This record gives sequence, structure tokens and C-alpha cells, in this order.
Amino acid sequence: MALTTPTLLSQVAFDATQPQTFAFTVQGSSAQVVANQLTIRNQDTNDIVYQEKQETFTYTHIVNANELTNGTYYNATISTFDNDGNQSAESVPIQFWCYTTPIISFTNLPTSNIITNASFNFEFTYTQNENEPLNSYIINLYNSFQTLISTSGVQYTNSTTVPFNGSYLFSGFDNATTYYIQIVGTTLEGTVINTVMQQITVQYIQPDTFTLVQLTNNCDEGYITVQSNIILIEGTSNPDPPTYIDNQEVDLTDNGSWVQWNEGFNITGNILTRVWFRNPNNYTTLVQFSNTSGQTIKLKFMLGYENVNTDNLQAYIEAYVESINAFPYYIYSNYVTPLDSTEGYVIYFTKVNNVYNLQLLTE
Repeated sequence: MALTTPTLLSQVAFDATQPQTFAFTVQGSSAQVVANQLTIRNQDTNDIVYQEKQETFTYTHIVNANELTNGTYYNATISTFDNDGNQSAESVPIQFWCYTTPIISFTNLPTSNIITNASFNFEFTYTQNENEPLNSYIINLYNSFQTLISTSGVQYTNSTTVPFNGSYLFSGFDNATTYYIQIVGTTLEGTVINTVMQQITVQYIQPDTFTLVQLTNNCDEGYITVQSNIILIEGTSNPDPPTYIDNQEVDLTDNGSWVQWNEGFNITGNILTRVWFRNPNNYTTLVQFSNTSGQTIKLKFMLGYENVNTDNLQAYIEAYVESINAFPYYIYSNYVTPLDSTEGYVIYFTKVNNVYNLQLLTE
């Protein structure tokens, strides 16, 4: 039985003061691999600094802590052994760095973790002992259930400066609401680091009303200009005309029934959406937002259990957010007791600077 040459998988930079697992693959071998030997050389001198044989059926090799030195560039190869002691050829070498574990942390979070504004510019710093640069970072914002609701996306530093200071502004925080914030960074050599999810609470003074119309006093001419902030748009439906209930509600309970508005307006920036409905079909999409760029938001009426300690079904709304250049994710509303067919629900759905909030209320 023949041993084929293994393939040692690429290795991101790691801290030599911590144990590290090297992984490899074997393809086409007719012999059982019972051991492997990892050889590590200093890339500059080609001197062997580590060589050890480990007996294991797994395709891994563990290098113990402090076997290597941080700030050093290495190359490594691996060979395998069968039960008769036959040794395979060495794999193609891979190269990697050993670096001290970087540190990334927020620098301007209030001591009380209370934010007194609807927006906050989160600042952070990145440091690393051997001056390995930070390549990119993502700052993620989560709701109180630690569900992702907004993200900075991948931000490239375009800098080799260490320490590195960065920031990202999130806006549209709801008053009296708890969030979690986290930063995930990737170094130039591929090491991924992150902070813990840090809880923040938003508390600020919030106006009670907003203006639907704007009045301008043209005192010289003796009249007042009234400007409305409400725009009337017309939609289409299936069937056409739609089926009405008491000339007040559109009946969309039949399969294939819908109404849509796709002309005369353009949603950009912040949005506030309220949806009134009753007697919904369970587990069906109530509202869908979409555009020509492939972005879609679906609001779905769901039934489920709020926690494992109850057996009473509750109603809630599930929002599915999808776009071409980002991973899709879900947002969930609060739970309410299901209503009968005569009672109505209201959905409040807001997006303020990419921060979403979803609430389900009963009339």
C-alpha cells in the first residue's frame, strides 16, 4: 500500500505563546495514516527549529506553546506514516508568521455604557507588538437579543500604521433601548480578532410630535404657504379592482391576491412604515420592499413560542433582509397574544441610518 504526498493547509499568523493546530489533507492514498511529522524551518536561515512526529489518525498536528518565536517568518512541511512505518514524501512548504496576539478595543464608550444621543461615533484602537498592520475591520450592531441589526460592512484600513485608530458612526438609535456592539478585525497576515459583545443603553430626550405640514408666513404679500410632507401615490392590484371589505379594507386572504406601489416614489435614507392588518394567514409574507438593485425586505406574520417555559403560541413579525453584496439576516419583533379575526394588528417598521427596528402592536 502506497502513501501519497500530503497537502499542508495554509496557516494564518498566530501567537507562538499559544498552542496551534496545523491541518493537512491526504488524497488517493491506499494506506492508513497513523502518524505525521511536521518540520518547521526559519524562512531566512532555513534552519530546522521544530521537527516532531505525532501518532494520530486525525489529519492534524499540534505545536505546543513556546516552541516558536513571535516576530519570525517560518516555512513548514509535513509527511505521513503508515502502520508499517513507511514515510511519505514531504508536502509542498507553506509560509507563515508568528506574531503576538493583537489587541483591538473601543476607546470612547461611556463608563456607564449609556449613550445620550440617537447616534454615536464608535472609536477604537488596534495595537500589535511586532507592528503587524490591521488590514480590515467590521463593526456590528445587535439588538437586545443579540441579533444582528446593522453592520459597517468590511472597512479596509489602507494603512500600515500601528497603532491604528478607527471609527464608525451608527445613527437612528431608539430611546430607552438596549443594544450590543462588537468589532471584528483581520490582520494583514489573516489573524482574526474581536472584542466581546459590549452592552450599551440609549437614553435621550425624544420629541413627542413631528410636523406633517410646514407653514411659511409671507407677511409682505399677506398670505401663508402650506407645504405638505405627505405624498399620495397610486398602486396596482390583483384582482383589479381589489376586493374591499366595508369599503375600508382590502381583502388579500385569497392566494395570489396583492396590492403594490412601484411608481411615483423613491425610498432613500431613513424610513418609517406602519402596516395595519387583521385576520392574517399564518406564516405568510404581509409586506415586501424591493428595488432594482436586488435589495429585498420581507415582513412575515409568524406564530411561535416566546420561550421554552410556555406552551402558548404567540404572534410576531419576522423581517428578512437580503441584498446582493451582503449576507442576508433576520430581524424579529416582540411577541403578542394572537387576536381573533375581528381585531387588528399594527406593524411599526423603521430604518434610520441602516439601524432597523421592528414592533408588533395590537389596536
